[in-house]
Amino acid sequence: MPLASWLLWGHLLATVVLVGYYVLLAIVLIPAVSRVPGDGVADRLPAGTLLAAIERRALPFVLASLGVFLATGIGLQTADPRYVGLGRVQGAWAGLLLVKHLVVVAMLVVGSVLDGFLIRAGREDSPPALGARLVWTARAQAGLGALVLLITAAAQGA
Repeated sequence: MPLASWLLWGHLLATVVLVGYYVLLAIVLIPAVSRVPGDGVADRLPAGTLLAAIERRALPFVLASLGVFLATGIGLQTADPRYVGLGRVQGAWAGLLLVKHLVVVAMLVVGSVLDGFLIRAGREDSPPALGARLVWTARAQAGLGALVLLITAAAQGA
């Protein structure tokens, strides 16, 4: 199998893990955990503790997939004949990739904030307002992930 196929496979697998985790968190885990008896997501026992435990377990996979995603993305981009050089945007494909890269940067920022919220949710001194922030940040991260997939699909057709 050619190197480009391995790079694409790695890129897609890393995307599934990265985006999948945040979508699962936003639409399944947080809503399910927030229904646990107590005062919601920020409740230390058991909801906040459970979310913090999930985050600690998922973080190595998220970080590894992020590394694979970035490395394979660079490899795929530079191997594509439409790539004309760093910072040179020519054509729809390059424009869409630029937008995708900006969305990925936004995902890094929002993901860092979300991960911090999840870890803080397990602490005894977590503020009650943390629950609402966590829910909205998780939804934003899932939306950004879906946007990355949409832009990727559009770039493939460009």
